[in-house]
Amino acid sequence: MKYLVNLKKINLFSLNTPLKKSAIILTSGLFNARNAKTAFGLIRRSEYYKILAIIDKNASGNDAGELVEGKKLGIPILGSIKDFIDYHSSKFHIVHGGSVSGIYAIIGVATSGGIIPRDLRMEILEALSYGMNIVNGLHHYLTDDSEIVQKAKKNQAKLLDIRKPKKAKDQKFWTGEIFNVKAPRLALLGTDCNIGKRTTGIWLRDLCRSHGIRTEMVCTGQTGKMQGSRYGFILDSTLNDFVSGELESAIINCDKREKPDLILLEGQSSLRNPSGPCGSEFICSALAKGVILQYAPKQNYFLVDNKRKLFPIPPIEEEIELIRLYGAKTIVVTLNSLDLSIKELYAEQKKLENLLGVPVVCPREDGMEKIIPFVKDYLKAHTGKI
Repeated sequence: MKYLVNLKKINLFSLNTPLKKSAIILTSGLFNARNAKTAFGLIRRSEYYKILAIIDKNASGNDAGELVEGKKLGIPILGSIKDFIDYHSSKFHIVHGGSVSGIYAIIGVATSGGIIPRDLRMEILEALSYGMNIVNGLHHYLTDDSEIVQKAKKNQAKLLDIRKPKKAKDQKFWTGEIFNVKAPRLALLGTDCNIGKRTTGIWLRDLCRSHGIRTEMVCTGQTGKMQGSRYGFILDSTLNDFVSGELESAIINCDKREKPDLILLEGQSSLRNPSGPCGSEFICSALAKGVILQYAPKQNYFLVDNKRKLFPIPPIEEEIELIRLYGAKTIVVTLNSLDLSIKELYAEQKKLENLLGVPVVCPREDGMEKIIPFVKDYLKAHTGKI
């Protein structure tokens, strides 16, 4: 069955190729920072895909870069797949009913429960009718949908369910070998999910490298995998018994192959989100002794099935204390400016620095340069050198 992809042979975490795959991103009318975090991440950076367009009926007519980064990136937002076909017809020599089999259509949204809504499913079927390969990071697998499978087979298209876990026999159990890893680890944790941990981590990785600090990042979600991360696993589709072991294994492989000065760990959810608490593994199992904590001051409730007012987020000082009790130190707090004016943002920054006694940085507005001295201090404390 050639139309189904063997994910063991196509491992996006280990791919190292200069040839990017051409892709569009399907966001099904949900192109915003909350719902389309995969789309936003791929627009900002992808070492594996060249993004040609976003398909979103509610945001069409814009350049995606303007909505994501405040500047044009030459990635148009189009209202439908047909609009994309018309837009690129001369480039791909498309005729009516023709094929664009070299193109990947990436599902760029996160949905409640990881389901594939009806409108998105119809777009997937349309993309398959043109021979596009589908990349799916949701919990509901394309290969479990008989109509999608048949459509892919008919049009010789590939279905990539990248969240589908390895078999238990192929997963790693925690061994304790993490104690032999030389590179210090910094964990990118947050007070909730979907507030920018991965993006902050990528920005910090790139800046550290520019300062001569050999830095790698272990990604733990589907977006990092699609962006081309060489090390990591998808935490929330891994059997619980093997989460610590898969994390340990990714760090060990990274340390042995790259011999970095620093390893950044992409956190997931938060320590106390009731719908999926996560984070202790990065401190207890990966032995990260330092944390960069992402915080959205205007978000007062955990995102639990999009019902924001059920579970209040505890004060940030409690989160920092909890991290300390787990055995790590919060070296920097980074702010997500969601729903904050610039004036409110900087007032919050000043207030938190006075309250917490920890440096507070606004990554999107001011960049990450202010963090570098604290990273160097952290490395010196844990290795004796910078």
